[in-house]
Amino acid sequence: MSVLLLDPISWFCSTAPGLRDWSKASQRILSFLEPSEGLPKPGLIFATIITTVATFNVSYIFLRRRPPMMLLSSFIGVASTAMLFLPPAFAVDKTVDPQLVAKLKTMATMKDRLDLLSDNQLLYNFTANPMYSWKPGSVANANAATWPVLSTVRMTVAQLNLGPCAMLAPHIHRATNLVVAVSGTTNTYMVQENGARLVEQVLTPGMMTIFPRASVHSMYNTGCDNNQLYSFLDDNDPGTVNLAQSFFMMPQEIGMQVMPFINLTNGSWNSTAQSIPAIGTGSQDGFDACRRKCGLTGGNQY
Repeated sequence: MSVLLLDPISWFCSTAPGLRDWSKASQRILSFLEPSEGLPKPGLIFATIITTVATFNVSYIFLRRRPPMMLLSSFIGVASTAMLFLPPAFAVDKTVDPQLVAKLKTMATMKDRLDLLSDNQLLYNFTANPMYSWKPGSVANANAATWPVLSTVRMTVAQLNLGPCAMLAPHIHRATNLVVAVSGTTNTYMVQENGARLVEQVLTPGMMTIFPRASVHSMYNTGCDNNQLYSFLDDNDPGTVNLAQSFFMMPQEIGMQVMPFINLTNGSWNSTAQSIPAIGTGSQDGFDACRRKCGLTGGNQY
């Protein structure tokens, strides 16, 4: 199903098919329990307590009160509670070797920089990137943070992995972006600026498109196989801003004035923001029609 058949506004609102994840389900089941600002949902805390009690009883009944095994329930309870208070995971690259980056930036010549590096440090393995995943997909960056060699070169290369029906949500970079398709068929969408038309492309292996600096763009794997693309950006720190998450970081008064027709989840701006799939590894599940076609169920963000 073409993305154009859907209202683009639905990309940002809780009614979008691709936004059906566990948080929305929990909000429907526990709609009478509103979370406090910055705290986990009371329903999830209750679920943690139930899980701990259930595990304790299983240990007590079936493991004959063995103290080492009885600790299992305590561990699960503590771990579950801790996870509730952890901030959501974002696809943000961490600098792997700050000291090496600093040294490379102080070197006067390219040879000086080369002398600091081993042959192995001149290789980059995308599959070793912490973001690498095919469920539902990922954006694995080789940039100044993940590959120190690029700290003095204005260049980033990203491996884009899109599992079946996976998509990259609308986003922007502070860099011009060339994207080359390696496998599969990928639909791309781009709006360069206010007043510009929507540019649609279909990338198949060997084809390339461009997303100029700061243009809004999105990609979607419409098939049931894994798609792989490579993205080349003219900055070693191009940044990524996902529009939906950024929009809901604005004050509610601004958001509701811009889009007064938003159907807030449980009447709460924060709850609506939480229903947007986490940025995770950079990719998210796509539309239900595609997922049904491919025999996929659920809508999880990995």
